[in-house]
Amino acid sequence: MPRVFKALATITVWVLFIVGLSSLIFTAIDQFTRSGGLMGGEPYHFNDVAWESHAIFTLFLSVVAMKIRKALE
Repeated sequence: MPRVFKALATITVWVLFIVGLSSLIFTAIDQFTRSGGLMGGEPYHFNDVAWESHAIFTLFLSVVAMKIRKALE
């Protein structure tokens, strides 16, 4: 395979990984601060579950893209 496809696959993997990890971290921080920290507070919303699912799915896609990149070699 041409090197350009490997480079594009690598860029895609890193973008997916960074987006997924940052989304997971920011969602956890948002849930913790909105819920009042350790003191309790408002319950979790569907939006929190949706963002966590999005983050986990994006991390999963980065693993799949890395497997595809390895197959290009």
